[in-house]
Amino acid sequence: MPSGRRTDSSRRRLAAVFRAMEDLGLKQTVVTDETALFYLLGQRVEPMERCAALLLTEGGVAHAFMNRLFRFHPPQGVVLHEYQDGEDVYAMLAAHLSPGELGIDGSWPSRHTIALLERRRDLVPVLGSAPVDLARTRKDEEEQALLLQAGETADRALAFGFSRLSPEESEADLARALDGFFLAQGGRQAGQYQVVCFGPSAADPHHVPGEARPRPGDAVLLDLVYPINGYWCDVTRTVFYRRVSPRHREIYQLVRRAQQTGAALVRPGVKLRDVDAAVRGVIAAGGYGDAFLTRTGHGVGLSVHEAPEVSASSETTAEPGMVFSIEPGIYLSGDVGIRIEDLVLVTEDGCRRLTHFPRELQIAG
Repeated sequence: MPSGRRTDSSRRRLAAVFRAMEDLGLKQTVVTDETALFYLLGQRVEPMERCAALLLTEGGVAHAFMNRLFRFHPPQGVVLHEYQDGEDVYAMLAAHLSPGELGIDGSWPSRHTIALLERRRDLVPVLGSAPVDLARTRKDEEEQALLLQAGETADRALAFGFSRLSPEESEADLARALDGFFLAQGGRQAGQYQVVCFGPSAADPHHVPGEARPRPGDAVLLDLVYPINGYWCDVTRTVFYRRVSPRHREIYQLVRRAQQTGAALVRPGVKLRDVDAAVRGVIAAGGYGDAFLTRTGHGVGLSVHEAPEVSASSETTAEPGMVFSIEPGIYLSGDVGIRIEDLVLVTEDGCRRLTHFPRELQIAG
């Protein structure tokens, strides 16, 4: 990213975090999550066992504490404090803290947190992830464009995956082929496996691909996730191999109707728990309420799972720029699993799907 654009993005995003801190009554917080640091600073830092921290304090002051090894170049407006191996970075950070509550994000290893608190006994640690999480829920135009690109790649990956179905190729074979497809499209391997399920294994929402091969009548579920230019795609489709039973067809149509109901409800001002309730209500009315094992959805962006959550406990109200999944499913152990998932972008008057692979029931192979 050019330095000028990086500075502009950092300025806007930091301002959003400072506003959220003020709304939450948090006067100082330490950001250490690698993805959050990239979001705010526009430069990737992989500290491994070392400390990399961004201190945000009331009044809009930002201090970055980075090892010289990171070759970190701060955007304009961020004060850089460099240390080298053997220097006490925790004392450096402690010197800029005020007594009282200190927000610390949830991903900082305890060895760092404890080291800091040992140097300042007057601090009260509180979970401090919320300000950055809240800022990240509303994607700016650049992020929206990247998520659209990721969605287009996911659509092509589904077509590629389903076209390869054959008795000779196992779940694991297809998962590896899909990884190769994403890498060829500019994806970056991030340790996330592709969920490939044949037959009864589709009833496990997080099934790890094995040696099973498709048999006539099997549901084939592909849940594909990959970062493309830093932003994740996440899409699921279920097809049937060579034929489908009347009962499985009926279950599929129920899941499809539930997914359509949820997407149709999304617009600014709608509470995400109400979206979850509407989706869940369709499946419950069809007699499969106990077989819907997961929440309706989750936010997607720089991380494949991030705020907001679409669930019964969600307190979030939909706002323009939010991106999250709508992914109802029915999971019947030993029989079948069916899930349909798209990412939706909340617009000014509704929502836009970011993935468009057909949702009508399909027979493959």
